[in-house]
Amino acid sequence: MEDSLAEKLKRLGMKLGIDHIPVPGKQADDFSISEIIPGEEVFTINGTCYRITKLLDPDHFHGQALLMMNLELGLVAEWAHSGHLHELSTENVVFLDTETTGLSGGTGTFAFLVGVSKQSSKGHEFTQFLLRDPSEETAMLTSLSEYMSDASAIATYNGKSFDIPLLNNRYLLHGLTSPFIDLAHIDLLPMARKIWKKKLASRRLSNVEIEILRVERSLDEVPGYLVPQVYFDYLRSGDARPLSGVLYHNEMDVLSLSTLLQYFINSLSNLDPGVVETSGDAYPVIGLLLDLGETEKAIRVFNSIFQPAACSPEDDWDIIEKMALHFRRNKEWVSAVSIWEAAAENKNEFGWIELAKYYEHHECNYEEALHYSELIQAFISELNLPPYSKNQKLKEIQIRIDRINKKLERRKNNLH
Repeated sequence: MEDSLAEKLKRLGMKLGIDHIPVPGKQADDFSISEIIPGEEVFTINGTCYRITKLLDPDHFHGQALLMMNLELGLVAEWAHSGHLHELSTENVVFLDTETTGLSGGTGTFAFLVGVSKQSSKGHEFTQFLLRDPSEETAMLTSLSEYMSDASAIATYNGKSFDIPLLNNRYLLHGLTSPFIDLAHIDLLPMARKIWKKKLASRRLSNVEIEILRVERSLDEVPGYLVPQVYFDYLRSGDARPLSGVLYHNEMDVLSLSTLLQYFINSLSNLDPGVVETSGDAYPVIGLLLDLGETEKAIRVFNSIFQPAACSPEDDWDIIEKMALHFRRNKEWVSAVSIWEAAAENKNEFGWIELAKYYEHHECNYEEALHYSELIQAFISELNLPPYSKNQKLKEIQIRIDRINKKLERRKNNLH
């Protein structure tokens, strides 16, 4: 009989990640997982594993938001390249986060704790699958597959790069079929990076919780960087008490995924200008809408917040420039010029350049075109740029100035 892929990989030297790890010590039976962490044994065709379940009431708040929600994924699905889920309800989404023995993601790394949650008619169901012993991994993966059997999509935070590839790898090495292979996946980290790249110094989930979701964690938590060490200490000693802080860390991560998804859905779908503006994320939301091809919605939000006289250098000029480009392409000159003038007032190079082009080619107002060209020239001259780059820019501007001066001279001669 032909060997399985898992057996071939083992012969090539790949480890399942458990053969070299000791079973939990026996000197601390009073502090075993079953004594410290209330849960239940789950029986599968591949043995038993340990599961912890918790039902949170429908009116349970996580930070400033209710965990329970019934919202369509809408544009978040489009952003996740899962447009077919546009009308899918959040009730059909499973939120997932893992705690692992390391961050390398290699074949020796495995998830000793998988936290998942979903909504039900009774409330928000939170479940954790915990390895009391690494030998239970096959049973845990089997039980996780059963849990995922009716899921339509999963939501993670950096799960596309780490959690799901790692789990898929473990399923493969155990000769099992992963439930995640063809499952729609909404990774919230890329959207967080897109929206808060300027607002937040760090887009780590713990920082997003503090700055955006207003979630406060207790001192019982084991911080993420210590999680692998705490689990290895448990395997050596059999003392499960420190694992409680790891489970709390995992629970907070999973529940925050739910409120973060809700935040993004509201930001992209419930485009009430007042709400978007108050959140402070208006310009990044406009950028997301433009990326998704939702130009009309982007314009509606932009027109509700853009006030040329109130602009400042701190505004998101990359997004504002994108809107000006849209108006220029559609020959909506009044809107485009108002943006360029505001940009020029705030010393944004594109404002002067576009105004110089506009007055030269569209209005044939060469005096104004020359004025803005000279402003660009003076601005570039003061910039601390590499010599070659600076000289190239100044050369291009001088060509423009010379051309405009020739047009002015021709006009002057024609008048005489």
